[in-house]
Amino acid sequence: MVNIKSFARHLRAENLSPQTEKSYVEAANKLAGFLADTGMPLEVANLRREHIEAFIADQLKRWKPATAANRYRSLQQFFRWLEEEGELPNGNPMAKMKPPRVPEQPPEVLREDELKALLKTCEGKGFESRRDAAILRVFMDTGARLGEVAGIRWDVGDDENNDVDLDQGVLRLLGKGGRPRLVQLGNKSIKALDRYLRLRSKHPHADEKSLWLGQKGGMTDSGIRQVVRRRGRQAGFQKQLHPHQLRHSFAHAWLHAGGGETDLMRVAGWKSRQMLERYGASAAQERALDAAKRLALGDRL
Repeated sequence: MVNIKSFARHLRAENLSPQTEKSYVEAANKLAGFLADTGMPLEVANLRREHIEAFIADQLKRWKPATAANRYRSLQQFFRWLEEEGELPNGNPMAKMKPPRVPEQPPEVLREDELKALLKTCEGKGFESRRDAAILRVFMDTGARLGEVAGIRWDVGDDENNDVDLDQGVLRLLGKGGRPRLVQLGNKSIKALDRYLRLRSKHPHADEKSLWLGQKGGMTDSGIRQVVRRRGRQAGFQKQLHPHQLRHSFAHAWLHAGGGETDLMRVAGWKSRQMLERYGASAAQERALDAAKRLALGDRL
């Protein structure tokens, strides 16, 4: 099979997010492993649609439909690259394929009482409590992705490398494809960040450029994910809490309050309405019923 490392180098040159690059390369590696295990052709020039379909069918047996669909979309990028590189003289085997159907299962969103319970676990005055309260409020106020929150920089003396402006109440996030955008903070989030930054200035690793600090320095995606999960457990949530649920909850709250879809796309960093529809599906029925109640014609007659 064509060197997948070359594909990875291409993805890095495209300046994709690390998570996107990881997903694309992982799918290509899994396909290569499947072909080897089943005795199918290993040379991409010899692959046909039936080989890719067999792989996707195998993924559907092993994983949820959403995971198989993600692998399908990742392989589309792999074979598109192969086609551009002239590695597919017989054509792209995925050209006329259709992705596996994914049953509509909108992720759960957190209600206000659950969000309050989450924040209540951070009411202490110590460093971790102040830090975690600020992290949670940033997620809740901005709907930012995990990687975007983890990547926020703090450098008071350098405007180019400082992503926090508490006077204006905004954060600068680096989204997918290296696209920067500004997001607005509410007053309580500004207060939480101010409290955290005062303690951060006394931290042994205060000189580091990462906004969020742990015991050993700047926090990674994994460290922030652990914070969210731990606070979810402390709040008594039965299911493991994921940072992305806070993003879905933000989108639901925005739409429920009557926020515009175009504005939501800009704030959330989406270029495609497909993502808006996917995230907006969470609690969509609830929003529709509330709107119908507010707009009931009979009550105005």
